Order: sequence, then structure tokens, then C-alpha cells
Amino acid sequence: MAGLSYLKRALDSSLHRGDVETGNGHDQDEVKLHQVRCLLSEYGFTTDQITRVYKYTLTKSRNEETLSEKLAFFRSILGSNDDVARIVAAYPKMLQYSLENKLMPNYQFMKSILGRDEVVAKSIRRWSALLCIGIQNNLAVKVSFLRESGLPCSSIAKLMENSPRVFGMSSTSKLEESVKKAMDLGFKPSNPLVVSAIRAICQISGSIWDRKVELYRKWGWSKEDFVTAFKKHPSIMFTSEEKINKVMDVLLNTFGFSSSDVVKYPLVMHLSVEKRIVPRCSVVALLISKGFLCPSFATYAGALRTRDEIFVKRFIDKYPEHVLELWRKFRPKDVV
Repeated sequence: MAGLSYLKRALDSSLHRGDVETGNGHDQDEVKLHQVRCLLSEYGFTTDQITRVYKYTLTKSRNEETLSEKLAFFRSILGSNDDVARIVAAYPKMLQYSLENKLMPNYQFMKSILGRDEVVAKSIRRWSALLCIGIQNNLAVKVSFLRESGLPCSSIAKLMENSPRVFGMSSTSKLEESVKKAMDLGFKPSNPLVVSAIRAICQISGSIWDRKVELYRKWGWSKEDFVTAFKKHPSIMFTSEEKINKVMDVLLNTFGFSSSDVVKYPLVMHLSVEKRIVPRCSVVALLISKGFLCPSFATYAGALRTRDEIFVKRFIDKYPEHVLELWRKFRPKDVV
């Protein structure tokens, strides 16, 4: 068997060459490399993607399964060659796992939780390594724990669909600690938001978690305020520290809101300061100053949460003589 460095040179050579001769004197490794290249090309792999996966396709499978069978299996789940190429190139190690003993059983287990192929595909697109981890000593144990903790099947499925890394990268003990912490913060197993809470607690390290809690405290939140906001919108903990400072500074120092106002509508922590918060709040502030709107944070929050077309209809088109010039300054593309 040729060494890895030789195989890489052979692959690089074959990628820039036409058909490879198959005469008696030709190196069989290079022939194999050419065959792999052709097969991957049929599935739409680019030259760079082929280079990424070559060492995994050239390792002889212990059960003699072929690369073509695995690629066909991935396409049967994902539905397109583009997805197959992207996902395999991102995690080529999956090609070394047995189709019969690992990839297919994991797919079947995921489908028993998620129900539909399109949902399984969505989960795999987010984190394909879920197809390669142990079932009995990992996936099944975690799913059983979540069921025993009282989470309904729909919540377990939503967690696997949107946050598959929770099942793969987190240990069982970490998952158990995360569920306990979510319950201690007041989440009920039946609450659909418990999924977002578990995801946040599980995926954010303890030190970063503590830093963000302290940062919210510095902007005026008490411990109770944080719990209230987190229960309404657990994803506030995925907001970066830089973004927390930026949003709070604009809302409190530019527009004069209180920190308790933000507790009531924590969704604003995810909005773009430049594209959404400043333009919309500026328009609302102008309309309030002219007596057209009620001067409350609820008015601002409602304007911030609505879709672009609805906001323009309610706040721009309704009062063009007052706010059109201001809106054009911030969002010229939205002005016809």
C-alpha cells in the first residue's frame, strides 16, 4: 500500500489529468484514485472537495462496502448531490463508517425520533456527525433520559432537529446538568421553550455563561430580571458580549429606555442595531413627538418585532409627510 504522501501526490496529479491509462504497467493506486475522482465528480464534488475526502475514500472499508453505496445512501436522505458533496466534504470521516452497522442504523434511529425524511435531512445538514456516533451508549441513553425527565416527544424531536450537536458533542452528564439547570430556572418539561433553554445551557460554557449574566447585570438587570428574560427568550444567551453592549447602549443611552423595558421584550437583543433598531426607533420616536403614537416601550417593541413590509405600511406609508425623509436616510432601498 502506498504511503499517504504518495497517495496525495497521485491524487493531485490525477485531478489535473484526463483519462488515466489502465495498462499493465500503470500504478494501481493511481487507477483507483482516478476511479474515485470520477465517482465523486458524478456527485458534483469540486476539485477542492475531492482533495479533502481522498484519504477517507482510499481507506479499505472493513466490510468491503463501496464508496458509491454510501454516496447513494446520503443522496437518498438529502435529496441532492450538492448537499451530499457539501456535507461529506465537511466531515469526510463519515465515509470510514460501516453503512450497514453504523450509518443506516443511526439514520433509522433518527427517523424514529424525527418522523419524516425531510426532518432527518435537516438535522443531518446541521450536524452530519450524528450519523456516526453510538446509539446504545449515547443517542438512546440521552433520548431515554429526556423522556424520563418529562419532555414530550415533540420537544425531543425539535431538539434533535435544530440542535443535533447537543446529542453528539455533549456528554450524558452534561445533558443531565443542563436539563436540571433549566428546571431550576423555572422551565416546565411541557414548555416548548425548554428546548431552547437546554440548547443554550448545554452549548455555552460555564465561564462564558457567567460573563454574559454579569454583563446583563452591569446594564441594570437583577438576578430575577435575567431569569424573567431568559424564560421569555432563552436565545439571549447566544448574543455575543459585543452585541449585548451595543444593543443596550443604543436602547438605554440613545433612546432612553430602562433596563426593565428590555426585560419585557428580550427578543430585541437579537435585532440588528444598524438595520433595524436605530431606523425603526428613530421613526417611532419622531411619530411619538408629533403625537401620533403612544409614548411607551411597547410601541417601540411592536414596531421592532413586525415584518419589514408591515412596518413600512403602518409607520411609513401612513405618515409619509412626517417620516419619509427620515426613513429614506436610514433605509433608502425600502423607499420607492
